[in-house]
Formats: sequence, C-alpha cells, structure tokens
Amino acid sequence: MRRSSSLFIALALILSAGPALAHYPVNLKSSHNTVSNSPILLDGTISFAIYANFAKAKEKRSVRFALKSGDQLNVEYLILDASPTSKLKTSQLPSIEITTPSGKKIAMKIKERSAFYEPYGKKNYFFLARISQSGEAGIYSITATAKTKSSAVIAIGKTEIKGEYLEVGSSAGKCPKTLKSEAMITEARASQLLAMSELEAEVCAAANSWIYRIGERDGEGFILTKDYRTNRVTVSIESGFITKVSVG
Repeated sequence: MRRSSSLFIALALILSAGPALAHYPVNLKSSHNTVSNSPILLDGTISFAIYANFAKAKEKRSVRFALKSGDQLNVEYLILDASPTSKLKTSQLPSIEITTPSGKKIAMKIKERSAFYEPYGKKNYFFLARISQSGEAGIYSITATAKTKSSAVIAIGKTEIKGEYLEVGSSAGKCPKTLKSEAMITEARASQLLAMSELEAEVCAAANSWIYRIGERDGEGFILTKDYRTNRVTVSIESGFITKVSVG
C-alpha cells in the first residue's frame, strides 16, 4: 500500500545527549533486495526507522528517500542489543552504503557502539555510525548488505511528523519499477501516477528519472512548450491529486 498504516506506530529512539525522537517504522522485505524495487520515502527529513533482517551472507535490502534543495541529510546506523547481531564483531556486521542523487557513494563506517535504552519498546540499541551534512536535491538510496545472519536499523531524518512512502509495483497507486534505461515512457507506466498526490507523483517521476511537468491545476491551464519528449510526463492536478497524465 502507498500509505502504510504501520507508519502511524511510533518507535522512540533516544539519541545520546538529546531528546527522544519518534521514528516511524518501515520493514524491508526480501523483495526489496535491489534499489529499483525498494520503497521510496516521500520526505527524507521526516523520522523513519528502516528495519532489515538477513538470513544469510550477501543478502541485500534497499530503501530510497527524497530530499529537496536546502534539506539536511541525516542517517544513523543502529543495531538491536540482541543475538545474533549484537554478538558479532564489527567486521561481521552489515555494511551500509548511501548513494546520493549525483551518484556519490558514502559508506557508513562503524566508529562507535554507543548503547542506549528505548523506554517505549523497552529495548536496548547500539549506535554504530551517524551522518549529518548538507543534502542535495533528488533521490537518495541506501543499501544494506549482510555478511552473515544479522539485522540492521537505519534511522533517516529528524522531523517528528507522520511519514509516508511509495511502494513499487505494476498496479495502480504504486510507483513503477525503475528501469536501467528508459528512452520512452509507456502510457501504462505513466498512468500509474493517476490518483497519486502531487508529492507522490513528483517523487515517483524523480525516482524513475522522468521529466515531470504540470499542465493544469484545478482547472487552470499553463503555457507549455509544444516539443514532444518521450521521457517526459505532463500531469493535471485537482485538489492535490493527479487526474490526468500523458507522455510528451
């Protein structure tokens, strides 16, 4: 589902030397083993807790999130204080790599194992790595890779409000799977934007590297160039939702 009800369940993660923050959980599935299949957080400044469980070495889990110009990039790598993960050596823990919209790779190097107690769920965690820096506009991806049976928690964002994300699929309301090369957008893929919110459609288009433009909003048409672009979608919006979409 596009708007997961699980996002209404708050997990309080207590940051060292700071207040308790509510991170809304997203559980990665085995189908989220590639970036193109991964869920997309609509706003990467909102607090999310991404959970990844691995049954064996070399398994992967991915997630994506959107940032706007001027947004801060905040990502933290944690593990639950529970076997088998908490008993593993640093070299045995999952690796976490962030890919920026421009393609830069950022490895989350484990530099700590700071313990804290989360009173709401009554669980103990360890912080392993933290990144906080100026972000860039576009779609980020994070991929976790297992080295053995283990689990990882990736905390994204800081703002304590309700978060939403897009699932990937071929049915209505889901964002189409990202293709390696897409010189021409099919009408079937473009039509999946129908009934999405304006933000969902914009983020989905960005995740697929589609050129996105608004042709009409609430009955008001906009002056558009007449050139035809096979990698562009033009949408009509009514009351914040997509009512029409065309390629070109």
